[in-house]
Amino acid sequence: MLFAERGWQPVWLPFTAYAASLIAARLCFGHLPDRLGGARVVVIFVAVEAAGLTLIWLAPGPVLAAIGAGLTGLGYSLVYPGFGAEAVGRLPQRSRGLAMGLYTVFLDVALGFGSPALGLVAASAGLQFVFLVVATATLPALGIALLLGRRNAPL
Repeated sequence: MLFAERGWQPVWLPFTAYAASLIAARLCFGHLPDRLGGARVVVIFVAVEAAGLTLIWLAPGPVLAAIGAGLTGLGYSLVYPGFGAEAVGRLPQRSRGLAMGLYTVFLDVALGFGSPALGLVAASAGLQFVFLVVATATLPALGIALLLGRRNAPL
């Protein structure tokens, strides 16, 4: 929508960059939460996601905005699985399904409340600022991942 609003072409480019990088990253790096730990992976990938969103917010043209979309897809690709690994990793086998279900509910709630809230941001401040707000909203995830990583670190 930002591309359409600004008259940038082709408008499909950021969606393709986002989706392709997300799919490629999950295929190529999906094993990282198991190998490195979910918290470590989240720290890295949430930083990439925030950088991508910030680049979209600041982009003066379509090329940088598309690169930002690709970085956003790359970053988001392993945040959910990384936190998911943390949510179930230390639980007994019999509780993992329940934990994953509760974890997924929080994503659903975030999407359910966050999407309309971002619509209000777009309506009041402009579509460009949605990307700044979302980049800022990722920072607590970085803090949580750092705390989880410290808690899970060997003594």
